[in-house]
Amino acid sequence: MGLTRDGYRIAVADADGRPAGPVEAYRHCAVERPVARLVELARLAPDGFAVVVDSGNGILDSSLTAAGVAVLRADPPILADGRVTAESLAELGASRLELLVMLGGGGWTMSGREEEIRTAEEASAPVERRLAAQGRLLRGGEGTAPVVALTFDDGPHPEHTPRILEVLRRHDAPAAFFCIGLHALAYSGVVRRIADEGHTLGNHTWSHAYLPDLGPIELHRQLSFTAEAIAAAAGGGPVPWLRPPYGGRSPELLERVAESGLTTVLWDVETNDWARPGPEVVAERVLRRVRPGSIVLMHDGGGDRSQTAAALPAVITGLRDRGYRLVALEQLAAGRAEARRSTAGAPTSH
Repeated sequence: MGLTRDGYRIAVADADGRPAGPVEAYRHCAVERPVARLVELARLAPDGFAVVVDSGNGILDSSLTAAGVAVLRADPPILADGRVTAESLAELGASRLELLVMLGGGGWTMSGREEEIRTAEEASAPVERRLAAQGRLLRGGEGTAPVVALTFDDGPHPEHTPRILEVLRRHDAPAAFFCIGLHALAYSGVVRRIADEGHTLGNHTWSHAYLPDLGPIELHRQLSFTAEAIAAAAGGGPVPWLRPPYGGRSPELLERVAESGLTTVLWDVETNDWARPGPEVVAERVLRRVRPGSIVLMHDGGGDRSQTAAALPAVITGLRDRGYRLVALEQLAAGRAEARRSTAGAPTSH
């Protein structure tokens, strides 16, 4: 299963690595159509069937495993930098099966790499602090003002994003939507509505890629293609905010992102709404974990997000009842910048 600038490509190889039919292209669509086709191919395969993805293709596996399709992940170093094609991934499934990682149902795309990811994040801490001091990175929970930013990842979605937008409209609440480029391409009208209703649009990569795996060429493609799709849908304008999928980061990645002019946005309140624990649980997690300056992570795409939409009224009213003001990312960043200036200008005691 590979990606192009227009969408998805499916290439099927037999056990000897030979093509088993023509490559199929799915243009200007989200995951539903290619997933349905892969499920169909799995049913038609008498001798077994598996889908090979790489860590740059992180929005397919959960839907496929939920449908009972085996999914294998190809990791560096067996992948070269540059765009991984459907044909090359299919060939890997036939020729280097022992090097691929089986993804289980209920898990996540980066399963088995938790320690590596944790180590990279710990190594990133000094760079994070420096970039935050420069206004090139936003972390949640910093500051003393009772403000909170709501953020939504993995959309847009034609059903769940409009439901969330309607709740935000009724409660006059701002939010930021970090869009996957392929979804922005497929549902440009929803992107335009987000912009028209005054919310912030951010970059969540072209295909939900784990960015530390990518070299400079593929990183640029993931970010630039997404920015162009969002800008085209929203009527132009810059897209200065980046939410790295999974929060994946390394010192080198953070430096490259900052050099590209983007501001990385992390979070401190994780709802795990993607696991669908129930609207009451989602709301309770936000209200229990929130603190001044929090950035709340929720999702409007990538799966069934009806529980997120159902939880949102209680999240908004609960935060306001506790004295918090909901602000856009721009306001949160401006407040942090003002606090830095005030600190820098404060007299030093002797």
